[in-house]
Amino acid sequence: MDPERAALMQMFSAETAEHLDELEGVLLELERRPDAGHLLERIFRVTHTMKGNAGSVGVHGLSELAHAAEDVIEDLHRGTLPVTGMVVSLLLETVDAARRLLAEVDGAEEPPVSTPLPTGVIERLRSARRAEREVSPSTSQGGASGAADEGDRSSGAKTVRITVEKLDSMVDLIGEVAITRNRIAREIQLAGGAIGSALRDGLEELDRLSTKLEEAIRRARMVPVGPWFRQYERAVRDLARSHGKLARLVVVHGDVEVDTAVIERLRDVLTHLIRNGIDHGLEPPEVRRACGKDPRGTITLRATHEGGGIALRVTDDGAGMNRARIAARASAQGRCPDPAALSDGELYGLVFEPGFSTATTVSDLSGRGMGMDVVRRRVESLEGSIRIESAAGVGTTMTLRLPLTLATIEGFSVSAAGERYVIPLRAVVACVGLPSGAPAAGQGGVLHVHGRALPCVRLRDLFALEGPAPDRESVVVVAHEGGQAGLVVDSLDGEGRTVIKPLGRLFRRTRGVIGSTVLGDGRLALILDVDALLNDLSRGRDGGGELPPRDRRRRAPSSEAREGAMEPEGRTR
Repeated sequence: MDPERAALMQMFSAETAEHLDELEGVLLELERRPDAGHLLERIFRVTHTMKGNAGSVGVHGLSELAHAAEDVIEDLHRGTLPVTGMVVSLLLETVDAARRLLAEVDGAEEPPVSTPLPTGVIERLRSARRAEREVSPSTSQGGASGAADEGDRSSGAKTVRITVEKLDSMVDLIGEVAITRNRIAREIQLAGGAIGSALRDGLEELDRLSTKLEEAIRRARMVPVGPWFRQYERAVRDLARSHGKLARLVVVHGDVEVDTAVIERLRDVLTHLIRNGIDHGLEPPEVRRACGKDPRGTITLRATHEGGGIALRVTDDGAGMNRARIAARASAQGRCPDPAALSDGELYGLVFEPGFSTATTVSDLSGRGMGMDVVRRRVESLEGSIRIESAAGVGTTMTLRLPLTLATIEGFSVSAAGERYVIPLRAVVACVGLPSGAPAAGQGGVLHVHGRALPCVRLRDLFALEGPAPDRESVVVVAHEGGQAGLVVDSLDGEGRTVIKPLGRLFRRTRGVIGSTVLGDGRLALILDVDALLNDLSRGRDGGGELPPRDRRRRAPSSEAREGAMEPEGRTR
């Protein structure tokens, strides 16, 4: 395929995919509001545009499909065919068939001479028009809605398409600039006199410009979560129907923006949580009606900015989690000797353990205990956390807390046994000196900081690092989802902007580490995952608060190993 044709087909595919997403969303809205005439006008306009585009590039199968759908939509608009769930389902089936055709076009190496006609779907569309119709007058297709729709058409910002790969490349380059800047700053600190002063002034100006450039690139990667959330409307509808339930999707604060990388890596997570909410949470219509609820359940996706990051909440208004059933299952599997002593948060957290499920039967949605543990690992790999809140008869909320961007973080650098580590600054509460009389090396313990008891552990013992401790150590007080704790380190090295680099293949499964970074002196440092680190520690402790035996502790890669596991650009060998 010649380059010009390839570029044309790429543009056609991208635009058609957007048209299909829009059609799907508006059709679902039409099912809820069958009297909204302006929705039919919008559906017709998008379908007509898609038909014209397909014909102009020679994808005649898609053009014929869109033409058959147009005829049905026109009958709906005239009122000669009623808007029913069956007709909407047929039009949604048309969207699915169009996506399959588009996938065939995308996968073709040469321009399609002809595309297969989805004759089955086209025939069902024609049959729907031939079938006996009830003529019902339309009362909501007047000019007001059309005028409003025209306003939507005329308003809109100018946009340009750019691949995510190009944005990723920009982020990598700005990261390299930041690393080089840190090295230059280190050298300038050693320079004195008028030359050193002039260089420092120039460095400050470079800092200002680099910060503005980084912020501009970061904003370019940010997209609102609303369109992403609304992609699940169809899944909620179809999954609920296939299991004898009724459900709707509600999106709250869809204008909140997040890094595109976060969205791409959370698609499967959100899908699983929604499926779980429908299968385990929502009750059948007759049960909900008997409880005084709307027979149609609600899955709510909500996004908010919290603490310099983003919180995503997946809520169902179903029966809530059954504490007694979870406790019985935990006892039966030997996961907890006394589940009754656990708080709700601790007990509900057991559903994230591998192989844990309270479902009595295995369905296409759940029952195998294979999923929630993957959800937790995926969220923690993004330097995030997940927790469950539930109330009987009210519903369940899964809260995911995540950073706004995965490219850079504000970090706090520390040292332990000659190795350097970075703690995400958002997790750092305070730094204090280690009091005299603190537990000896190799032990966990409790410190009294600002009048409160604080569990603490030495970083060198967490990672089984050899070497004597210094005469004076420091404690970094960190916040995690279970409260606060203290990490005892050899020295505090200060805060700064940290560019996240991926670990090599050998160390990707090291728990408690989310990545690495290059420091100003050129050395590599590991970036710690505070939540995973302290949660693993609390699960591994015995009742006396001692650390696990040394041979059971995680071993972080040494400086030499890290150098061999990562290329200068952060790519693994």
